Amino acid sequence: MGMQDRDYTRHRTDEPVGPAANWRTNLLIVGAFVAFAGAAIWLFRDSRPARRDSTPAEGSLVVNVNSATKPQLETVPGIGPTLASLIIAGRPYQSVDDLVRIAGIGERSLERMRAFMKTDGETQPR
Repeated sequence: MGMQDRDYTRHRTDEPVGPAANWRTNLLIVGAFVAFAGAAIWLFRDSRPARRDSTPAEGSLVVNVNSATKPQLETVPGIGPTLASLIIAGRPYQSVDDLVRIAGIGERSLERMRAFMKTDGETQPR
């Protein structure tokens, strides 16, 4: 064995050489990119202003939550059959703000529905 052979065996490692050697680094870079993209999407979604479709269109109903029927309540954007049943079960309401005590109606959804609801008078078309 010559001098070159001994140097070769001394510096030899079992680590892969080439693209396979960097798989951990590549995985870390991809993971960081996915995390950054997810955070950017999440922040963008929360920074958008809320949709302002809270003005009733011509012909839509403004319902009295204390006397409206289930089909009338379902005409309000954001209220389906289950939520309409919960609203009927929780009657009477002193104001539209009392609807937040119902599971499924929060402050944001109430603000979107407010223009379509009232607590006095009859249900009427807009």
